[in-house]
Amino acid sequence: MRSLIPQFVPEWPVSVFITLHTGKNRSLIADILSRYSSITACVAEHQKPFGRGVYIAPPDRHLLIGHTTTFLSSGPTENHTRPAIDPMFRSAAHHHGSRVIAILLTGYLFDGMNGLHEVQRHGGTTIVQDPTDAEVPDIPLNALARLRPDYVLPLVKIPSAIAEELQRQQRSMETRSAP
Repeated sequence: MRSLIPQFVPEWPVSVFITLHTGKNRSLIADILSRYSSITACVAEHQKPFGRGVYIAPPDRHLLIGHTTTFLSSGPTENHTRPAIDPMFRSAAHHHGSRVIAILLTGYLFDGMNGLHEVQRHGGTTIVQDPTDAEVPDIPLNALARLRPDYVLPLVKIPSAIAEELQRQQRSMETRSAP
């Protein structure tokens, strides 16, 4: 994340939501990302509105994304973990449909692949880190065994794919609003 987030452009009209398998201890990831990026990073809070910025799932809570608000859940573990990526992707897909750009990176086991499927089903864009580029290739490999993402890229190329998708979404919105 430290090498990916600093490449995000502060002018992008996006909210970034991150779920990391951190365990139950306090995570310092928001502090670390804020030091390396011009985009503000914070730990997500229950029933708080979100805007531009980076929101990180707190330890031991699933991060759910509503229309304009984040929600935290202490519901059952998924894929043997809490926080898990799948609940975040599912909630984003449900509330934001084709505007979602879901990115699945390095890690162990299966988390994220069902959520990516939901993002695709709702018309969103899916990006999976190239397993040969991943420090731990399990999650990308398992996702690729189940679905065909829109992009399979090394970490350094993911920001340009995001920029491309944001431009595509902007053109689509302009086309729909044209008389």
